[in-house]
Amino acid sequence: MRLNRRDMAVAAASAVVTGLAATLWTTTRPPRDRRDVRAFGARGDGVQDDSPAIQNAIDSGTPELWFPPGTYRLGRSLRPASRQHWRGDGPTASVLVFGGSADQPPFNLLHGDHPLADFSLTSLGFHGGRPAQLVNGRDGQQGFALYLRGALERLSIRQCRFDHFGDGRAGGGGMILGPAPGTAVPGPADIVVEGCVFADNGNVPGLYISASDAGPGPSAGIRIHGNSFGGSVGSLKVQNAVYVLGGGPGRELRQVDISDNRFDLTAPVDAAIETNWIEGFSIAGNIVDIRSALPDSAAILIRDGSAKGVVGGNVISSDSDLDSLRGIALLNFQHPGRITDVVVAGNVVSGVAGAIAVDRGSSGVVVADNRLRGRDLPGGFGVRVVDAEAVRVSGNMISDSRHAVLLGHGDQPQSALRDVVVEHNHFLRCGGGGSAIVGALHPDGGLVAEAVEIRHNVVTAAAAGSPLLDPAWTMRLAQP
Repeated sequence: MRLNRRDMAVAAASAVVTGLAATLWTTTRPPRDRRDVRAFGARGDGVQDDSPAIQNAIDSGTPELWFPPGTYRLGRSLRPASRQHWRGDGPTASVLVFGGSADQPPFNLLHGDHPLADFSLTSLGFHGGRPAQLVNGRDGQQGFALYLRGALERLSIRQCRFDHFGDGRAGGGGMILGPAPGTAVPGPADIVVEGCVFADNGNVPGLYISASDAGPGPSAGIRIHGNSFGGSVGSLKVQNAVYVLGGGPGRELRQVDISDNRFDLTAPVDAAIETNWIEGFSIAGNIVDIRSALPDSAAILIRDGSAKGVVGGNVISSDSDLDSLRGIALLNFQHPGRITDVVVAGNVVSGVAGAIAVDRGSSGVVVADNRLRGRDLPGGFGVRVVDAEAVRVSGNMISDSRHAVLLGHGDQPQSALRDVVVEHNHFLRCGGGGSAIVGALHPDGGLVAEAVEIRHNVVTAAAAGSPLLDPAWTMRLAQP
């Protein structure tokens, strides 16, 4: 059969209409393998307490629950079940709302310390009651959207929104995933949080993922990708937007990917990203804009026990005038401690007092090919290396900092600076106040340093009266 142009146009239009009809049908009716929560008595009208009906749907064991557009008011916590997938029509269309009383301590919307595996949330909104909350929780563990503290495996949270959670004082927030300290529980393993929005939450602005310090061993597979985080508000105590915490030696969290997230921090947080005891990690492609910060805070903080990782391609900017704000910091809180085999490369950091700090107990660290624009503040720096060993600082462009590089051995009896090379960097418009472009930081007792080389760096438009090297280095180095 031959079709003329008119026949082809009619056929094409018919196909479009048929496709539109199919699309409309699938957005208003769940596929046959899904169970609509309204079939269990949920209304989604924002008035009825839908928690009993939704819990019945969960307990039915159906593999997939469908939340059609609506506001699902919850008067108590839901206990999720393994091998179940919850789906909505979009995070602003299908919304689970905290429905507790403002004059009672809040509860967690999803709560459990039981094992949970093969569970997912997709295209759902979660809305808390923090702005109206009058009574705070007992111990800071209430007022979360998700509070899942059992053995977790194969959890997926995608295209969801979490906002206005917290207990109104110093607890609650977005989500906590993973066993509590002191519990002999494995995991978490194979956790994905992707494409979600975290906005206007309290103590924990975003998410906290942890392994137990008493668990049976390492676990692996954490992916936090493509999410958006707003600043925390309405809390007297704030933590980190993203906090990934292993359980300690032999209980690390491995294969951790924190990438392509956006942080727009207009209210103070401790850090945008913080890690402890993770191994085999990538923190890449994140965009962090800090307009308000706590003293001694950082955009990215790599802490005790973190090893074998890359911090690369992140963009960090700030207009805060806080003189202790750091862009990227590697620091052991416990001393002696270890942070080993980390590459910090290809990042853009601007507007902070200290762009990259490689501090206490760091070893085997490469800081290379970063673009660092600082601020002319006393003690400000582009790259600082203190109480560290086996560190190479190479190929960076550092501008507008009092010290382009600041080296020192620390303030502890066991502190030292060993095997450090600073080479092939470009220092532009650095110095000021008579400070050396490559400064020395040490106690009154003098500088303890071994095998430090500073060579082949280019200096352009240095501030008048600022030498290239601190006298402590001039006496030690035959060639700058």
